[in-house]
Amino acid sequence: MEGNITGLMTTLIFQISIIIFAVKIFGSLAERLGFPSVIGELLSGVVIGPFALGAIPLPGFPHGLFPVYSESLAVTPELYGFAMVASIILLFNSGLETDLGLFLRYSVRGGIIGISGVVFSFIFGAATCMAVLHTHFWDERCLFFGIMSTATSVGITARIISDRKKMDSPEGVTTLAAAVFDDVLGIVLLAIVMGLVAAVNQSGSSSHLNASAILNIAFRAFGIWLGLSALALICSKSIAFLLKKFRSSYDFSIFAFGIALLLAGIFEKQGLAMIIGAYITGLALSGTDIAPIIHDRLEGITAFLVPLFFCVMGMMVHVAKLFDAHVLLFGLVYTVACILGKLIGCGWPALYLGFNIHGAMRIGCGMVPRGEVALIIAGIGITAGILNEQLFGVVIMMTLVTTIIA
Repeated sequence: MEGNITGLMTTLIFQISIIIFAVKIFGSLAERLGFPSVIGELLSGVVIGPFALGAIPLPGFPHGLFPVYSESLAVTPELYGFAMVASIILLFNSGLETDLGLFLRYSVRGGIIGISGVVFSFIFGAATCMAVLHTHFWDERCLFFGIMSTATSVGITARIISDRKKMDSPEGVTTLAAAVFDDVLGIVLLAIVMGLVAAVNQSGSSSHLNASAILNIAFRAFGIWLGLSALALICSKSIAFLLKKFRSSYDFSIFAFGIALLLAGIFEKQGLAMIIGAYITGLALSGTDIAPIIHDRLEGITAFLVPLFFCVMGMMVHVAKLFDAHVLLFGLVYTVACILGKLIGCGWPALYLGFNIHGAMRIGCGMVPRGEVALIIAGIGITAGILNEQLFGVVIMMTLVTTIIA
């Protein structure tokens, strides 16, 4: 047993070392070509993953350095565990970076645009999946495709607006506020759908879920999210005060991340998703004076883990199935639906909120890029057995295209 564990850990060490080199090389190449580094990090996983170069036999690794682990999980549980910790720190940082003051200042316009974008995107995404797979709207696959289409990458959107020197423009601020609303609402929808999936798994069939049961699950998920969010925000100053008792900024930053992990575990135990707890922790601390310090102190571990997450997500893509005609067609239709969902859902209400046609189109286009949240949700879907390799490939295609096209 000891020898087996040593072998597993040795393989993991080699895998992480290769990933570090791959994400840095591919990420740098993507930036030189004018794309966000996340594009290169995703593609690095596709290239070195178990469905490409990772399966080539090497001395000491007869099945390749990244062999396919199982039908439901392409990589080893140890490597996937690293990716899950990375997703928690990614969402924790997203919460920390949320400007609550700015968010509240533009909450009315941003909220209306964000909610409209979520509604249109969810309907378009779920309806597309329903039409292609010839199933009903409440199929858990359709619900997941609906949620993944609602996400807007705040990081990528902010990067695009910042590069254009428009961060303080009405369109720029409104777009960022709406993007934050998108992520929050998308996380709430994920909580509801995870509750529905848990209920279906217990009953064995979705036919047992009537309107009353669905509403009960929705209210429970929304209640847990809202209750713990409110509690975290109310106690944020007290939490910050206690954290500052640790004199070293590195110590209280690590403890803050420990709280994010703890809340992430609580949400998972409640049948929701870990990333929800991580985001709430970051959001609660974002209004305190220690938020920028925590963000700065965790920068090193974030720079190490987050690219690893995107690389592992890329490894889940079965290259041969990605170029399957059905996957390409589904991916194209789904991508168009996701783009239209944001252009119509966000651009249309902007016209009635004082923006002209060009301003409304800027906001709609700014909401188009998907990114980390969509990939995290897709990762949850594939490990839960809801999405297969083909459907996961569709999501990767949509994420890449919407990020590039923005």
